[in-house]
Amino acid sequence: KAVVSTQSTVLEVRKLLVSTNKEKNSLSSELKDYEWRLDSESQKFSKAEEQRKTFMVQLFGATEANRILSTEHRLRNERMQKSKSQNKLSEKKITPTKNMTPRKSVKMLDPKRGPVKKTALVKTLPKLEDRKRIN
Repeated sequence: KAVVSTQSTVLEVRKLLVSTNKEKNSLSSELKDYEWRLDSESQKFSKAEEQRKTFMVQLFGATEANRILSTEHRLRNERMQKSKSQNKLSEKKITPTKNMTPRKSVKMLDPKRGPVKKTALVKTLPKLEDRKRIN
């Protein structure tokens, strides 16, 4: 009986060894699968991170370009308004003085008062109430 029991224990140990080897292979395969997934995910993450950086650079460049253009536009408008206001001021500065002679094309009734001022056009004339007296 001692021989039979040792043989059965040897068989059980061999079965246990075979099952542990299968489990070892299975776990080794699972580990390789996880390593492959981790590597794949890290590559995808790196690629996405590079794309994000590129996008941020482009976005910053576009924002910066927009800021520069708006600044240039604002400065151009300010320059135009300054030149317009200077033109208006220079037009206002020219006033007749005693030494200036009026142009010949300007009608002048009284030299002290200056040239005749132009009046605004009137689209409708006032109604004549006394039409009967005219006829």
